[in-house]
This record gives sequence, structure tokens and C-alpha cells, in this order.
Amino acid sequence: MGNVKRDLVVENENLFRALFSAPIAIVLVLFAESFLMSSGIVLFKVIYVLMALYFLLSTLAYAAYYTNEIYAEETDSLIKNKSLFKALVFTPLAVVFWFFAVNSMMSSGHIVFNVIYILLALYFSLSTLAYAAFYTNDYQAEKAHGA
Repeated sequence: MGNVKRDLVVENENLFRALFSAPIAIVLVLFAESFLMSSGIVLFKVIYVLMALYFLLSTLAYAAYYTNEIYAEETDSLIKNKSLFKALVFTPLAVVFWFFAVNSMMSSGHIVFNVIYILLALYFSLSTLAYAAFYTNDYQAEKAHGA
């Protein structure tokens, strides 16, 4: 068997730790409600909540350290194009707020929350489309100059 050489290597330690902790935090948070509502020993519930908090906060901390390093220009960004980066960041936010908006409308939530969720969903959706268009324009301009 030969060694496999991959193109994508995470060289920044803070980015690697954030990418490692994020899926664990997401899984723990997704199952937290059902785990806490089930019958069981309270000590296990406390341990579960502490683990979820640890991974969630460590993900946020390492992402913040990585962001600080990028702005201090101590490291290079993994995604060079800022429009593509913003489109990738705003896409999950748009999906989440659309989910909240639909859920709030279906459950007859308060009108203030319905309006806030819908406005945030529209903002993130339109921002995602705009940044994707900016990235497409940048890509086409770069391709035209390179050809």
C-alpha cells in the first residue's frame, strides 16, 4: 500500500482544533434536549452538559484565536477569496434562520419573533446570493485575464 498525499492540509493549530471540536459540539448539542428529558442519573446529565459546554466553548475560542491570527496577519486564510468565505459563512446562517422562521410561523409564535426571524432569514439569504455573485464575478474576471 502506498502513502496517500492529500492537497488539503490544515497547518494552523487553532483552525485544526476548531474544526475538530465543532462536529463533536454540534452532535452533543443536537442530542442534549432528548438526553436531558429522559429518565436517568442526574450525575450523567451534569457530565453531558459539561462536555457539551466544553466542546462548544473550545470551538468558539479556537475559531476566535484563528480569526485574530488572520487579522494580525500571522497566518494565511484557508479560503483566499473573501467573497467566497462570506458566502460559505452566511449559507448555514440563512438555513438556520429560515428553519426558525418556518418553525415560528407554524407554531403560532409571537408576531415580533416571526418578523425578526423572517427579516434575518431574508438578510442572510440575500447576502449569500450577493457574495456568491461577487465570487463568480471575481472568478470570471480572473479567468478572462488568465486566458
